[in-house]
Amino acid sequence: MGLNKKIWIALLVLIFGFLAAGAFVWKRYIRAPWDDEYAYTKGLQAVVYAFPYVLNSSVRWAWSQPQKEGEPVVAPTDAINHFFHSPRLTGPQYRDGGTPNNDTAYSTTWAYVDKEPLVISVPEMGNIPGTSKPRYYSLQLAAFDSDNFAYIGTRTTGNGAGHYAITPKGWQGRLPSNVKFLAEAPTPWFLILGRTLVTSNEDFPAVAALMHQFDLRTLGDFENNVHRRPPAPALTPVPHYKKEQLALVSNFWSIANSAMTANPPGQEDARLMRFFRDIEVGPGRDLSRLSEGMRHGLDRAVLRGLTLLPEVNQTNFGTKLVNGWKYPPMDYGRAGVNGAWLTRASLQSLGGIVANDPEEAVYIVAHADSGGQLLNGKSHYRIHFAKDQIPPVKAFWSMSLYDNTNNLVDNALNRYSLGDRSPGLVFNPDGSLTLYVGHEPPDGAAQSNWLPAPADEFYLVLRAYLPGKPIVDQIWEPPAVVRQ
Repeated sequence: MGLNKKIWIALLVLIFGFLAAGAFVWKRYIRAPWDDEYAYTKGLQAVVYAFPYVLNSSVRWAWSQPQKEGEPVVAPTDAINHFFHSPRLTGPQYRDGGTPNNDTAYSTTWAYVDKEPLVISVPEMGNIPGTSKPRYYSLQLAAFDSDNFAYIGTRTTGNGAGHYAITPKGWQGRLPSNVKFLAEAPTPWFLILGRTLVTSNEDFPAVAALMHQFDLRTLGDFENNVHRRPPAPALTPVPHYKKEQLALVSNFWSIANSAMTANPPGQEDARLMRFFRDIEVGPGRDLSRLSEGMRHGLDRAVLRGLTLLPEVNQTNFGTKLVNGWKYPPMDYGRAGVNGAWLTRASLQSLGGIVANDPEEAVYIVAHADSGGQLLNGKSHYRIHFAKDQIPPVKAFWSMSLYDNTNNLVDNALNRYSLGDRSPGLVFNPDGSLTLYVGHEPPDGAAQSNWLPAPADEFYLVLRAYLPGKPIVDQIWEPPAVVRQ
């Protein structure tokens, strides 16, 4: 047999081998049954849309549980139509994610409004001790889809005492003269997330006394001066989104449909609900009607969708990049109102459970240094604010550090933020400020200006509460994180 003939035979064998392998790949991975593939492609979009409903179902169940005797309080408990008040500033012991701050004490409840309004009462909040500056506080109200719909607090209602009504959809009654209408609840279940500024450990008892005057009652009980917890439907257990991920994945669609049935999406999403109807996703839908192929496609969509969302968080999607820092999208806090479902699911819901409106607070995030390398405690970093570069705010600013679970990181100094209220912070003679970040303390620099980091990867969040217009408009430029 001639050499050329042998080459041609070998080539034909190789070609047929490739064709056979390609046919297998096509049949097994590309050409899945039509119903499987159809449900997968729609289901991936449905995961993005429904994720806040699933996450909030999980968080609500976790925060509804009673405090276990003898265990430390590290997350909200018994927080259904009843305020849970954090007993201390949040530290690394809390592990439920959401990038909590270390500047304010939290007051939290999952509220339920049905046949009559709920009345939220707040006391006179007063000033920061020793100053004439109002003590910052806010009660952020977010629907079950994670979009904000109202605020009570320093910016919106002032620091005076007051009573504010949240009404159910379509309610037509009259409110007492001493109760101010605040908003109609977009969903029967909604989250109230309160933040009250704490200036020091010595200040915490005064803050606790204020927070414990926050009150939540039905309108009828308010008018009759009766103090009792408003009624709410019994909850069905939901797997913990951090601790029971496999169970959450396998139950994702039933949790989503149940949550959307109890908290129907607004009329503006009606067209999208019709789009998901043939894969049985949405309020009142029945997953048992699906073919085996469609159920398999939806399962694949959940597996991919729940890995896709954290991947988005690690990119610059939807953000404005300035000196390595990422400004959030301008519709952050109400992304769903604008149909920005991926922003709502990945940045707003997964990243923080809920997010503040920019006028209330802006969180600017850095995952990498000025050279584009991910932040890592094995390196040392310097952040230098020129005198005219100090964050312009009406309330306060701070910088905190988080691990990849979106939680604070333990350190021997119990120091979890640096900012304009940090004791002993040393400014340079020209009025500028240099902060240091790393696993080890900086050489030859003020230790009070050091934010301890873990030995591995982390990220930074620069918070500006009641930010000035340059920050709201994303004109202010945070200084780069420079590796030393």
